[in-house]
Amino acid sequence: MKGRLIHHYRVESLLGEGGMGTVYQATDTLLERPVAVKMLHTHLVSQGSFMERFRNEALILARLNHPNIAVVYNFLQDGSDYFMAMEYVEGESLESLLRRAGSLPAPVAAEIVRQGLEGLAHAHRKSILHRDIKPANLMLTPEGVIKLMDFGIARVKGEQRLTQANRIVGTLEYMAPELIDGQEPSAASDLYAMGVLLYELLCGKLPFASRTDYELMQAILRHKPIPLRKLNGQVPKELEAIVQKALEKNPEKRFADAKEFQRALQPFYSQAPVLDPTRIVPSVPVTEVLDMKPRRQLDEIRKKAVPLTQARQVMEAARTRFRNSWELVLAGALTLVALLFLGLLLTDRTSEGDAVSNKGKTAAQPVLKYRKPEEKRETPTFTATLPAEKPASGPNDRPVPEESPAEPPTKKTVPQKPAAPGPASGTRSAGRPQSGSQPLEPPVSSPTEPVQNEPVVAEPTRPETSRRSVAVRRLPVSLTLLDNLSSADAREGQAIRFRVAGPVMSGGEVVIASGATAYGEVTRIRRAGNELFRKKDLLEFRILTVDAVNGQPLPLRSATISEESKGQPVVFRAGQSFEVRTGDGIITF
Repeated sequence: MKGRLIHHYRVESLLGEGGMGTVYQATDTLLERPVAVKMLHTHLVSQGSFMERFRNEALILARLNHPNIAVVYNFLQDGSDYFMAMEYVEGESLESLLRRAGSLPAPVAAEIVRQGLEGLAHAHRKSILHRDIKPANLMLTPEGVIKLMDFGIARVKGEQRLTQANRIVGTLEYMAPELIDGQEPSAASDLYAMGVLLYELLCGKLPFASRTDYELMQAILRHKPIPLRKLNGQVPKELEAIVQKALEKNPEKRFADAKEFQRALQPFYSQAPVLDPTRIVPSVPVTEVLDMKPRRQLDEIRKKAVPLTQARQVMEAARTRFRNSWELVLAGALTLVALLFLGLLLTDRTSEGDAVSNKGKTAAQPVLKYRKPEEKRETPTFTATLPAEKPASGPNDRPVPEESPAEPPTKKTVPQKPAAPGPASGTRSAGRPQSGSQPLEPPVSSPTEPVQNEPVVAEPTRPETSRRSVAVRRLPVSLTLLDNLSSADAREGQAIRFRVAGPVMSGGEVVIASGATAYGEVTRIRRAGNELFRKKDLLEFRILTVDAVNGQPLPLRSATISEESKGQPVVFRAGQSFEVRTGDGIITF
C-alpha cells in the first residue's frame, strides 16, 4: 500500500486499523500537506449497511468545521476501493495517555474535557450526535489541542437510523443508561459519556466494571458509581459533584447542554497549564500510594467477623506507620517525660519524711485553696504547682511565696493560653526539679520561664500568608503577532504566538502582564482554485489562551480572526495588532 497514489494523495505509512477500515498517513501532492486517508475494508464494500455508514461519516464530518474536531477533506473512489481524506492529527490519544499516566490532575482533566465539550457543542448545534465518546476517540496534539475523532457511528437527529431496531451501537462502558434501555440517543447521552471520560481521567478507572456485559449493563442501569474521592482523595468535592451530575441515570437531571457542563468546570480548567503531552505526569490516587498491607489485614478482619476494635487497631497502626519521624520523636519524648513525672509523684507519696514528699502534698492543696478562680486553668500545668512548694519551714509561709510567682501569669494573658496543650508546658517544668537536687532553686527560675515561653507558643499562630483572588470577566487584551503568517505556506493546526501589548488590570490588580505570551492555532485555510468557484484565498486562526501573572493560562473568547484576499495570499505580518477579550475566571496570586 505504501507509495500508492489515490487521486492526488500518496500513501506513506500505516496508522491503524479498525472494524470498518484502515487508516494511512498520506501526502496531499497538490497542497503538500500531510493527511489521513481512511479506506473501507474491501470485504465490506459489497455490504450496503457498512458502505452507507462509511459514506454517512464523510457527510457528517463535512458539516463540521471546528478546531476541536478533526475535519474531512474529501470522499474518493479508486477502482473498487472507497476512501476518505481527513485532517491528519499529530499527537497522542487519551487512551494512550491514560495508559502512561494512570490518572491526571484535576485542572488538566478539566481542561481536556472542556475542549472536548467545545467540539461536542459545535456538533450538537449542527444536530449531530457523536455516540462514541471514549479516550481512544480523542487526540491531544503537541500544541495542547484536543481533537474529537471518529464519527463513524455518529447520527444526525431526525434522520433515519442506520442500525437495526433493538441493537446497541457504541462502547458499552461509556453508554448512558437510557441507550441500554432501548431509548433514542440524545445530546444528554453524549454528555453522559463525557462524564464517564472525566471520571476515568481523574482516577484511572471506570465508574462501572463487571465480568460480563450483562452484569455491566445491570450496573449501569441500577447501581451508583463508586464515589470518585474513594479512588482518588485528591479530587475536590465540588468536582466530584459535577461528575455525579453528568452520570445521573435520568437524562433530565444531567447538564442541559455542553456549554452548561463547561461552565460548571470553569473554576478547575481556569487553573490548568497549557496541555503539553511531554509534561503530563501521573497523578496516582491516594489508594494506590499507601501500603496495601494494612488494607489486606482489614479485609481479613472483615471476612472473619472480628470485632470492630481490632479493625480500628489495624487502621491506627497503618496511620502511625506513615507519620513523619519528628512526630514519633516528639511523642516518645513526651511519653518519657510523663512517665518520669508519674514516677516522681509516686515516690513523693511513699516517702513522707522527705522534703520532696512535702512538696508533693502541697501540690494539690494550696493551688486549689489560695488561687483566684481565673487562675484555675493553670492547675494542669506544672509551672504553677512546683514553685509554690519552695518553703518547707511552716504552713503559714506557703501562701506568700505562692502569690508572688503566680502574679506575673495573671497579669499576662499569653502564658495562660498555652496551658491548653498541656504536654508542651508540662515538659519544660517537669524536667527542672529532676535535673538538680536542691529544692530552693525552682522559685527563682519559675517566674521567668513563662516569659521565655511566650514567643515560642504564640509565634506559630501569627505569621500567615494571605492569597488574593481576582475575578476576570471579559477584559480587553491587546496582542501583537510575533511571526509572519501567510495562507501560502501555513497549515491547519499550526501553532502561532502573540505578545501582550500592555498590562491588563482587574480590581486594581495586574492580571495579565505586559509582554506575556498568548497562543493560538490556524483553524482554516482555503486557497483560490483548489475548490470549485473559489476565487479568493482564505486564512483563519483562533487565539486560544494567554498567560496570566500567576503563570496559568487564561482562556480567550471571541478570538477567531479570518481574512480573504483575491489574487494573492492572505498575509498577517509580525507586529500586527489584534483586540480580544478574556473569558470569565478567577486568578489567585
